Amino acid sequence: MRQDSRKRRVNAQRALILEMIEASMQKAAEKGPHSLTRGCNCIVCVNRRKRILAGPERQWRYRL
Repeated sequence: MRQDSRKRRVNAQRALILEMIEASMQKAAEKGPHSLTRGCNCIVCVNRRKRILAGPERQWRYRL
């Protein structure tokens, strides 16, 4: 019984995540190309914010 409720909880969390991703993709498609706006939660703006917070990528210094 305990494992069954855990399974349902995990499935509910996965469904919620998928709904959030779908909603942000739909919002990005509706808005079309736009600049990074404050408070916009479409997938494009979220990814841009993450890249800005991560900072520039370091240069690869080794030759293969």
